[in-house]
Amino acid sequence: MTSNTDLSFGQERIWLLEQLLPGTVTHHLAAAYEIRGPLDPVVLDRAARAVVGRHEPLRTTFHEQDGRPFGRVHEVSPPVLRTVPVASFDDWASVAEAEIQKRFDISELPLVRLTLIAIADDHHVLMVVMHHIISDGASMGEFFDELSKAYAAFRSGGDWRPAELPITYRRHVEQERAAAADGSWAPDLAYWRERLQGAPSLFAMPGAGQRPSRPTLSSYEAHASLTADDSAALQAFARRHRVSPAMVLSAAWVATLARHSGERDIVVGTSVSGRDRAELKGLIGLFMDVVALRVQLPAGTTFGDLVTTVRGETLTALSHRRPPFAKVVAELGGERSLAYNPIYQVLFNNASRSIQAFADVPELSCRRLPATTGTIQTDLELVVVSGADEDSSTRMTLVASTDIYQKDSAELLLEHTVSLLRHGLAEPDTPVEQLSLVTEEQRRQLADMCAPARTPLPPVRSVLGLVLDVIDRYRDVPAVRSGQRVLTYGQLSRHAGRLAERLARHGVAAGGVVAIHLDRSAEALIAMLASWQLGAAYLPVDPTYPRRRVDFVLRDARAQVIVTGPDTPADRFAALDAPVVVMDEDDDAADGPPLKARSEGSGEDSAYVIYTSGSTGTPKGVNVPHRAVVNFLNSMAKLPGVTRDDVMLSLTSPSFDISVLELFLPLTVGARIVIASTEEARDPQRLLDLIRDERITVMQATPVTWGGILALAPDDLRLRLALCGGEALSRPLANALCRVATEVWNMYGPTETTVWSLIAEVRPEADDVAVPIGRPIHNTSAWVLDASRGVLPAGVVGELYLGGTGLALGYRGRPGLTDERFVSGPPETGGERLYRTGDLVRLRADGSFEFLGRADSQVKIRGHRIEVDEIATLLRRHPKVKQAVVVARDDGSGDRRLMAYVVPAGVREPAQPTNGSR
Repeated sequence: MTSNTDLSFGQERIWLLEQLLPGTVTHHLAAAYEIRGPLDPVVLDRAARAVVGRHEPLRTTFHEQDGRPFGRVHEVSPPVLRTVPVASFDDWASVAEAEIQKRFDISELPLVRLTLIAIADDHHVLMVVMHHIISDGASMGEFFDELSKAYAAFRSGGDWRPAELPITYRRHVEQERAAAADGSWAPDLAYWRERLQGAPSLFAMPGAGQRPSRPTLSSYEAHASLTADDSAALQAFARRHRVSPAMVLSAAWVATLARHSGERDIVVGTSVSGRDRAELKGLIGLFMDVVALRVQLPAGTTFGDLVTTVRGETLTALSHRRPPFAKVVAELGGERSLAYNPIYQVLFNNASRSIQAFADVPELSCRRLPATTGTIQTDLELVVVSGADEDSSTRMTLVASTDIYQKDSAELLLEHTVSLLRHGLAEPDTPVEQLSLVTEEQRRQLADMCAPARTPLPPVRSVLGLVLDVIDRYRDVPAVRSGQRVLTYGQLSRHAGRLAERLARHGVAAGGVVAIHLDRSAEALIAMLASWQLGAAYLPVDPTYPRRRVDFVLRDARAQVIVTGPDTPADRFAALDAPVVVMDEDDDAADGPPLKARSEGSGEDSAYVIYTSGSTGTPKGVNVPHRAVVNFLNSMAKLPGVTRDDVMLSLTSPSFDISVLELFLPLTVGARIVIASTEEARDPQRLLDLIRDERITVMQATPVTWGGILALAPDDLRLRLALCGGEALSRPLANALCRVATEVWNMYGPTETTVWSLIAEVRPEADDVAVPIGRPIHNTSAWVLDASRGVLPAGVVGELYLGGTGLALGYRGRPGLTDERFVSGPPETGGERLYRTGDLVRLRADGSFEFLGRADSQVKIRGHRIEVDEIATLLRRHPKVKQAVVVARDDGSGDRRLMAYVVPAGVREPAQPTNGSR
């Protein structure tokens, strides 16, 4: 005989998910025990049948009629126990895994499976798998408890006569449905509407993976145990603050989430047993539910304050927990998605009762074995089990979605939760943002990774000093090729020396600025060297830039002289108060004086001024000293390493600071430079021809340029060294570069810290493995700081701050902006001067940094920094534009482009719907 029954709200939710995600095992509950002693399989089967017969949910199947689900309770159930013999204990896990992964058909019995894995007559493993629609964690405990008692009774030759259940699960469902219909939940639902109004609908941590539209529900696990001292401190803290240990652990979990995410308003689901009436205690069924805790952490919230807040939130939530969570979700409405759990995406699960088995059977001894489905229904779940072992320790398991989080991220998150808990217990008056996430040993390791030991600089005061050392040794060696023109080191020196004389006659002196209005060419390089001989900084000005930008830069930098080419109109700079020096590659410098070093000056003198912000907004001139450039070139010469046997392609416009590496690194080691013309730089095929004809061994380019070259590259293209920077390097492109170059290096660095500050050697990896931006170069420090400028440990996303010898002097003529971006570091950094990059990164456990995006609206396109908000502001000034938004979009080929979306002036806003609108 069978009879039909309604489903509880919790069962209805699981049934719906089963329809939407067919084939999933995420609703499987599993437990396994190793059993030593004379276990009788026949008696065990009889005991299992008795327990299944006692509880309706274990004999219920689930069906649909007219789009509505219902349950069918069967009078009897088919056998639920089977025995599987194995050769040794080592084989149990594979059998158990197969049982866990075997999908239930919820329209057919049984929905509980017992598998007895027989190793020997006195050695077994009992595996139990149930579907969540008929059970929960507490019910699994009840099942083992009754199974043990029934087995003991039958094994002794008697009968098992448990007390009659005070209520059936079917009656519980009827009571729940009646409460939903009679309005008794109205005050509770009103509370949830008010409490969750305005709460963030989605919790996301910076650097997490992109959420798929259909989650796999697979998970990673990380495990930790509190020491005996930790547990004692937890109990004592809980007593002093009149809270439960679980509330303290929940507060530590929220605090860690806040520190990792930077969020101050967090919604955490907290599991509740759902058995708050005495008559439900012994029932098997789906009672477990969740309440949502909205925890807000104003700045300065101490750990003690947070514990008090969590206590209040928990008690209030529990007092309003009568409506099942599924009913609360339905009441709140809002967008629903398979991609994430509604209302909360992180869960705290206090599984305080450890399931015991066969405690009533003296001849048997049992040991709990790990058994998990490897799935998760949320993004993150912290499971706390108290009294899990003989020593009453507290075990913590962090389960993380593989769709969103990497395994090492889950492990670090759990480590940081434990460290924060220890600090909070010891010093509860400490603000949450100051609680330590690491141990003292980890703190020392962090300092070693972020600030490697400094190395001495070469005994020279300027970049010119480095170059002159090489000129003296390689005077007759080819130094640079530009078009058909080839200059030896000696000729380069004399050309620069002759130009220095001309510049001096026009008033160029130490501390001045020489504007170089030249494209890629030997002439531009000569002008840079000549400027340094006079103690002046060079200012690269790209002739292809808009006239307004060029004029602004020249005026803002207060250039003493403008060096330009013969094609520039004679009156081009007439409006500017600066003399113009025209350079021609036919200038005869055979008898010019060689370059010479200045006896005065220091490493703090300005080497160059480069204006950033792409082609928008108000450009700002970064003032970079010789000290920084010398350190950079010295570091690059060692790693990645360039030698006198190399031929380096100079591809970059001088107005882009990565040209410093291409133009000057070869000159400091005796290598040869090949300067690509503007036309060659824009044509991948012409670049390939140049690489082949000049036998280029070292090349540096942005990802977009590399992509264009590799798309046309012949199979035999080979480079010794490929350098990539200016934008994020994708893994597929990195792997492609590894196929054409002996060494590939990913480079990262803003203009304000002198070209490249972090470098990483790249090796082929799977396409889903991110390419790191590397470790600090010599005499460079790199720190991940939070919004309060506190040091963050490995694994936590924060803003990257850079320090060390490579820091620029600041922004020319803009002391306020300099003070805003160049700041004093926290005590852990020694208070050193740091540059705030605005980039979000995390430090990996191996000491390398991973780039994750911007903390502001700045973007990079083809290596150029662009402030999209400034473009949108300019668009809004147009009389025909009412509103504008600018974003960077990938066109699918890896090439990012700026896209502007505008609302024309005069367009009426759409009418807002009233509360009664559909």
